[in-house]
Amino acid sequence: MFAVTGSTGRFGRLALAAVLDLTAGRTGTVALTRDPARAGADPARPGLSVRQADFARPATLPPALAGVRRLLLVSTERSPRRLHLHEAAVEAAVAAGVEHLVYTSVVRAADPDNPVPEAADHRRTERLLAGSGLAHTVLRFNVWPQMLLLSGLARLAVAHGELPSSAAHGRVGYITREDTAWAAARVLTGAVDTLPAPGATGTVLDVTGPGLTDAEVAAALGRATGRPVRHRPVADADVPGALTALGVPPALAAGWGENDPWRRQGWFDVPDDGTTRRLLGRAPVTLGAFFAAHRAELLAGTP
Repeated sequence: MFAVTGSTGRFGRLALAAVLDLTAGRTGTVALTRDPARAGADPARPGLSVRQADFARPATLPPALAGVRRLLLVSTERSPRRLHLHEAAVEAAVAAGVEHLVYTSVVRAADPDNPVPEAADHRRTERLLAGSGLAHTVLRFNVWPQMLLLSGLARLAVAHGELPSSAAHGRVGYITREDTAWAAARVLTGAVDTLPAPGATGTVLDVTGPGLTDAEVAAALGRATGRPVRHRPVADADVPGALTALGVPPALAAGWGENDPWRRQGWFDVPDDGTTRRLLGRAPVTLGAFFAAHRAELLAGTP
């Protein structure tokens, strides 16, 4: 039996749908969620059941994981309690006799020098898994291009014809949320082999696309929309102001600008060694294709 945590979230819904497509109802699949009522909006699918699983309420976890053979542990949102929640989930998986756990992490999470705040809890969770005795696969995702849409930055860059940043020649291996969900589902269901090295209980794999600079991102926006977009280099301290001048909300501008030095330093530049293609069973969706698929959204409000 397969199980997916966070199955009502943006990523979890995609991963669950992919698992159901891959299994076609031949194997039982469990949607795990803090609020089963939210899952009730999904159409009934053969072989699917819904169970409550709240990492903050450990008593919910034994019945949630009963009979589960392979578990996709979708990392929770960043918060002061995140590691504690992950620890509760891993302990429950060990107690339930889960045979294989798949965990969603971020690129370069294990590097102790990684300054990206998002990486810290993932690094600790990876260590927790390594010491748990559970057979596991860690999938380290690079940046979802959906973040460029959700922040409004991509649309505003098209409208104003410029993408300001201090990332210089730093590259990011953008990989769509849909592709990461499909990769996770293929690993969970055994559609692709991720056996660990001899003597190890776990495998760590990077799920990433080709590395692109902000100048290349701007060019891709221009090709997808037919409007010229250029990259405008600015100093680190000036990034938030440059983004808010475009119309990005101040909080989002500060958060996005915070990443520029780390992008410049190469923390999101992970070589694609063919692993992503192997996990997907095809080439990943390019950033250009992603932008083209969202052309109407990128041009919204543009004269």
